[in-house]
Amino acid sequence: MSNQNQRVFDIMLNRRSMRQFLDKPISDEVLEKILKAGFQAPFAAQLCSIIYTRDSEKITELQKIGAYPTTQVLMLFLIDLRRIEKIMTKRGHSYDADDAFTLWLGVQDASLVAENVILAAEALGLGSVFLGAIPHFAEPLAELFNIPDRVFPMVGLCLGYPDPAEHTEIRPRYPLEFSAYKDVYHDHSDEDILSCMKAMDEGYLAQNYYIKRSAKIPLRKGKDTIDYDTYSWCEHISRKLCQGGWAKHPLLATLEKQGFTFKIKPKK
Repeated sequence: MSNQNQRVFDIMLNRRSMRQFLDKPISDEVLEKILKAGFQAPFAAQLCSIIYTRDSEKITELQKIGAYPTTQVLMLFLIDLRRIEKIMTKRGHSYDADDAFTLWLGVQDASLVAENVILAAEALGLGSVFLGAIPHFAEPLAELFNIPDRVFPMVGLCLGYPDPAEHTEIRPRYPLEFSAYKDVYHDHSDEDILSCMKAMDEGYLAQNYYIKRSAKIPLRKGKDTIDYDTYSWCEHISRKLCQGGWAKHPLLATLEKQGFTFKIKPKK
């Protein structure tokens, strides 16, 4: 493998989320290079746009609503149907598609652009961390960044030069045999699931990940018998998904407020 090819693999395999950044500005030249690389991602319909800002007041406002960015540059990756609909109008066509599927294409486009951006940033010595809860804040974001109807924030990204004082380890992943299947889907046995859980939990416990961040999610019902010595990834992600927290921000309702509509299958 050539040194150049090895460099690409090193960037992908060693990439870590960074949450603390130096007070060092990102130049326009570097930012433009990252953005150009981002938009060279494969696409279905070019349904992605990006808002980026260095505006400290906007970043502070975003902190107030709960997104907690610590960053030199904040990016919002948007699913953008507004632009393609204007193109269609110029061609004499009217949009007539199910937004559910068009949004699905937009998720593909925006995800691929976002991945290109973080890899390009890593190659230039920058670090980043995604803000996955951004869709919950679509309404205040729309006001703060003048986001119109038919455009939706899919994910946020904090970008900056990493603070070397922050020690961040590479996070565990499922063993490959439990995620990549040859020819057909592999429906995991109980033994498989326990092996997956062991790999993830032991990896996070070895790094003291949740202890360092005091990130344990409290149980809303019943007595919590799990302490930080045994609290790990499987319990953490389960608590996120089993206690109805995200149901407070129903995604379909949020999308509809941003001007998206969904064709309902007629009852038989």
